[in-house]
Amino acid sequence: MYEQEKKMLAEAAIKQVKNGMILGLGTGSTTRSFIDALGEWVKAGGEVQGVATSNETVEQAKRLNIPLLSLEEATHIDLVIDGIDQIDPRFRVLKGGGGALFREKVVALMSREILYLADASKFVHHLTGPLPVEIDAFARPYVERYLRDKQLDVTLREHDGQPFVTDGGHLILDVDLERVQDVRHLAQELKSLTGVLETGYFERQPDHVLTVEQGKVRQLAHPNLRDGGGLV
Repeated sequence: MYEQEKKMLAEAAIKQVKNGMILGLGTGSTTRSFIDALGEWVKAGGEVQGVATSNETVEQAKRLNIPLLSLEEATHIDLVIDGIDQIDPRFRVLKGGGGALFREKVVALMSREILYLADASKFVHHLTGPLPVEIDAFARPYVERYLRDKQLDVTLREHDGQPFVTDGGHLILDVDLERVQDVRHLAQELKSLTGVLETGYFERQPDHVLTVEQGKVRQLAHPNLRDGGGLV
């Protein structure tokens, strides 16, 4: 996503923020732009509290003097604002490219409303992945063998030539979904395996998605919602 589009989405997302809200703050480059904008909003007198989904987001929020709550301290979460990796016409979503899928999913499940930010490339007819699968390191051979027995391509995520390790101390296997017809079923199947903590298929779908079309920000509503969205 171009930096200008990220800035446009961040500015549009700020319009959804109200004084007194508890916000779920996502992880990733698109969300970083929003958090920067939120920092300016707070500096100008806005009052919110955030629940961060990663150590990276905690550090950014602290630099910008955005008040944070732990998950235990948050009595509720009003709104999650985050990025996505893929979304299909039924608003089924894949996330986890930034490696924070477990915490992002917990915060999303606790939130009253979800708003995702996405450029046009994130919209697909069929979820092709990769699907991130967060696992305990000890279970890696077992889970990899299970996936390959299903004729699925699987790659251990790396960073700087070393296995990528999540904030929770786990590994991530990225699973290609080209041969998978029912991603939801696969995600449920994988979660039943000992050693699998979570997958990047998000059961809690977004209420709205902000995207940029022909140079303008457009808000898309979930197909089950009555409002059809429109220009922001």
